[in-house]
Amino acid sequence: MAQSIKTITDKDRFEGIFKNYFAKKDVFIKTKSGNLAVQFLGYSGENVAFRIPHVKNIREAITVYTRHQSLTISAVLNYIERNEDTFIFLPSKIQVISQERKEDRIISGAEETTNVIYISNIMSDLGIKNDLMLNDKKVEHVREIMQFDLQKQFDSVKVFFVNDSQTDIRMKILINRNSPIYIADLNTEPPDKLKAEYQFYITDIYSKDKRLSATKEFIAEATVPLYHRGIIPFGYLQVNGKTPITDGLFSVVKRAGVVINELFRKSNLFIPEPDRFLVTDLSASGLGVAFKDRRQTRFFRKDSLVIFEILLPTQKKAAIGAIVRNVNFLSNGIIKVGMEIHRMDPISEVNYEEFIEEMSKKSS
Repeated sequence: MAQSIKTITDKDRFEGIFKNYFAKKDVFIKTKSGNLAVQFLGYSGENVAFRIPHVKNIREAITVYTRHQSLTISAVLNYIERNEDTFIFLPSKIQVISQERKEDRIISGAEETTNVIYISNIMSDLGIKNDLMLNDKKVEHVREIMQFDLQKQFDSVKVFFVNDSQTDIRMKILINRNSPIYIADLNTEPPDKLKAEYQFYITDIYSKDKRLSATKEFIAEATVPLYHRGIIPFGYLQVNGKTPITDGLFSVVKRAGVVINELFRKSNLFIPEPDRFLVTDLSASGLGVAFKDRRQTRFFRKDSLVIFEILLPTQKKAAIGAIVRNVNFLSNGIIKVGMEIHRMDPISEVNYEEFIEEMSKKSS
């Protein structure tokens, strides 16, 4: 997706930009809980005024933004004063970001059409972490079983869950990649196709793991991620060896990871929420939902991972893992959430892509 950014600091141009792009438009400010709808009131001298409802305190510097076709226009504002819900700011700079959408979105959510779509059975990464904490006895039982079995074959065994630590190196890496970590033997020169992976492991994992780098006794590692429904990672299984880990032993670790996932599934540890959310638009790479109950924003923290089911008009289902990209609080009380699709299982991917293709043909 091609993108260009233009920064404007010439104050003589500010008034024209605000009046052309912010007046009578959907404008938002970024907050910790999401993007709050505000109203542009006017520009006078070097100051700009916005109506910001339901806000008691505001930071010294805020960012407001609006969209116009393929442009996103944002302005950095320094707080001066307020009168009830009217706030006065001094703009310091404006950025115009041009970004072409690489695909068309299909509009949903109209009750009188046949394309009303909902998502349900939602679970967030925070919900999974809470379930692990609330069921610590079950979790520890699974951990002990796997460690006992695997310690018969490996020098070091670690079963990690996301509630164990906030700053784990491997967990951060595994969230963003779809493959295990496998280093057969650090003492043997890897083939050319694996050199980049070996170098990444040494630089970004091994050197930052004090236990491994300090002792230097372990020369091999196999780490497999643990996924809820194959989509949201909730931990990993890590083994290290003082001797090489063969492909056969790596297969043992992968099978053990499958066993852990199955134990969690049978114990019903992760219970999805029954809430339904109306889908407003969707595309091959993302979708949006809308709702009014502010309590439901607990499922949608910016940049968090969520998993949900979507029942398509074709009567086929898709289980989708998505990243929450934006949460917008509109002036009419509606809350809109935009999500980027992160991962789907193969059957869900086929069902979803078939629906998108069919709807695209109908709208073209």
